[in-house]
Amino acid sequence: MGAWDVSVFGNDDAADFLFEFDDAPTLAEVVPTLEDALDTALEATPELDAMDGAVGMAAAALVVSWDNPTMLGSEEGESLAPWPRSPELLPPHLATKAAQVLDRLHQADGNELAELWEEAGRTTDYQAELTRWRSRLP
Repeated sequence: MGAWDVSVFGNDDAADFLFEFDDAPTLAEVVPTLEDALDTALEATPELDAMDGAVGMAAAALVVSWDNPTMLGSEEGESLAPWPRSPELLPPHLATKAAQVLDRLHQADGNELAELWEEAGRTTDYQAELTRWRSRLP
């Protein structure tokens, strides 16, 4: 049975995405993985499917937690240890993309993930999780 929770890493797609960082110990290896996930979520038209939305949300959360690692829960923090992977700063454009992804995920139209949480009666919880991460970005 799959994991399905409103927390950013509480679903199988986001959890699987975390495994991509097992062999990415440097900034040069982390940045393309984050950027690909963010771009996929931003470029999906006309509808952002649930998997790409969940992975985009996880990528945005990892961008946020680069400067705020305490935002990661203990389970995610342990599986990603160390996070951040490097003392180097992430390129600033990743924070911009992360904010755009989280903003898109806030919109119900064309967003399968939001539709699924609405059907489950958990829209408020889903929106709160998005806001928690978005509030840390400009």
